[in-house]
Amino acid sequence: MADKTFVGVDLGGTTITAGAVADSKILTEKTVPTCPDRTADEICGTIAGLIGDVANGHRIQGIGIGVPNPAGPESDALFLVANIPALESYPLKSRLTDHFHVPVSLENDARCMALGEHRAGALKGCSHCICITLGTGLGCGIIVDGKIYRGSSYGEGEIWNIPWNDGLMLEDRVGLRGLKAICKSITGSDIEPSALYERYRDGDKQAGEIFDRYGETVGAVMVMILSTLDPERIAIGGGIAKAFDAFRDGMARNVEKSWGKDAPRKIVPAALSSRAAILGAAALIEETVYG
Repeated sequence: MADKTFVGVDLGGTTITAGAVADSKILTEKTVPTCPDRTADEICGTIAGLIGDVANGHRIQGIGIGVPNPAGPESDALFLVANIPALESYPLKSRLTDHFHVPVSLENDARCMALGEHRAGALKGCSHCICITLGTGLGCGIIVDGKIYRGSSYGEGEIWNIPWNDGLMLEDRVGLRGLKAICKSITGSDIEPSALYERYRDGDKQAGEIFDRYGETVGAVMVMILSTLDPERIAIGGGIAKAFDAFRDGMARNVEKSWGKDAPRKIVPAALSSRAAILGAAALIEETVYG
């Protein structure tokens, strides 16, 4: 039994993943569907059950929750939870603290992923870097001088709601809805990203066109980040990033137009998948407990 064991949780709009972590290693891990249309209490009950499952047999010192909204060490109730609206204004931290009787801390999920990638993944060794998550929504975690940057009110990296054209937001274009919209415009039907990627790997030309157009949109976001923050490296994670090789060329073309042919080399796939958010959430609660 490890002495300093923490639980990190990645709360997403599609799945919830938890892991017991000690010495920056995941000891046990489990994923369940989020089912975001349920009540807040039901979702909280699922999170508590998941934590209990991975904590079984370990002496847990604290719980870190990566959440898809602005949050930080002082946060309790959630707000601006676009992909899980039932959790709006819900005191998740208090409920879990009362249930487990250990310190609980909330943190933006993209920041958790950025810290995990910085500690042990694609951003290791960088002082100034960014982690972008492409999935149900759009997340952005920023590291400055090797430390997580949160902003004045935990609103750092909330680029998902930047206005796009046609009354849409950035997330509508580069999140899951955006990829599906491109797919439907070309094929006339809805195809799940995993199946679309399989078609791409099999040489399907339509799938290639879909990912190429999607990559151009991702490239526009990369230009925005490069121009605003000038990071050493940008890691792209999240469910859609599993198809990084499929949209890389379209993305690179857009980046090269503004930043030259070497700029796309700064953009790499995240290395740790969902493990990054778990490791980052656990690391942040460990810092809270032990300083």
